[in-house]
Amino acid sequence: MRTGPEIALAASARAWPDQVHRFLLDHGGGRIRARVMGPEQALSEHYEVLFIDDVCSFLTPRLVRSVRDLGRQIVGVYDPADAADAKRHLLECGVTDVLEQDAVPEEFLAAAEATLLHSETDVLRVGAVSPAFRVGVLGPIGGVGCTEIAIGISSSLATRRSTVLVDLDQVTPSLAQRLDLPLHPNLLSAVDAAHHRIGSISEVVLKEDGIDVVGGLVKAIASQELPPVEIEGVLDELGKEGYEVVVADLGSPPLARLEQLRFQVLIVVGLANPVGMARVVRSVQEIVTRVDMPDTVALVNRVGSGSRQRLEIRAEMARLLPAVPVVLVPDDRRLARASWDGARVTRGPFAESVGRLASLIDGAMG
Repeated sequence: MRTGPEIALAASARAWPDQVHRFLLDHGGGRIRARVMGPEQALSEHYEVLFIDDVCSFLTPRLVRSVRDLGRQIVGVYDPADAADAKRHLLECGVTDVLEQDAVPEEFLAAAEATLLHSETDVLRVGAVSPAFRVGVLGPIGGVGCTEIAIGISSSLATRRSTVLVDLDQVTPSLAQRLDLPLHPNLLSAVDAAHHRIGSISEVVLKEDGIDVVGGLVKAIASQELPPVEIEGVLDELGKEGYEVVVADLGSPPLARLEQLRFQVLIVVGLANPVGMARVVRSVQEIVTRVDMPDTVALVNRVGSGSRQRLEIRAEMARLLPAVPVVLVPDDRRLARASWDGARVTRGPFAESVGRLASLIDGAMG
């Protein structure tokens, strides 16, 4: 039996959330499903109406669109003492309705019921706009060649599908420097475009001789690490921009972050030595058990030219990862020259190997 609207209250220093919560506990008429502390919770909790302050730190147009795409309503709360700017900010974010902070709890309940009564039945659901196919390239540690692999895959895929390469390495971002591209615009510019409507996502994409690139952070410091929900918004907007494939240079991210980003393929890169291979095996095993991903590929990089070494690597990886595809990428002197020139490697054994991997990805897309 329905007991009234199911409500979520965003965190606020103002008094209205506690007043509304106490009123519903004492008098009924609705149910508080969550006290929302951040954007991830706003999208993961189950409720019908979210009340949120105009000064809430995580209120953005992107969040409002995402909440409404889930079929939920969102009511903005503002202080009339802040003049018309506060109300205008809420309306520009796209909230369903607005309410003054000094409204009595009965008015909050009435606003929730009214927004549900007049909500559109044909609201756009998450997934109605197909996102781009997402490929993430990562390594257990830095220095294993993730950036070169990501560039190589993007170069090959771009010859057959609309592809964008994104630097999501928030510890050692280097994609723009590697390809001799400007440091601005970059990932922060993409976040502004996706979440705050500052510019457009197309304006932050750099063109580099056949591939499109979104550069990484200029200063990689811990305090600048972007929340997964902001990264998700950027990837989603790139898909809506028309890109069929997004290839992300992830660096060495915590596995917990991967669980919050929807990649279709993860490529785990390690070096062709016992320590490097052991790290790849451990990382792949952790991903397979923790991250809900359809496909994970183990890539052994900088393999020597000797056939015996290649056979030994394949045999060992097949024994330790029997259900996981394994790709061997040879060492290639062209990479060193290309890195000095800020160019891509388009010929030779390295390009051929990552090209075959790109063909597998292309085939997986249908």
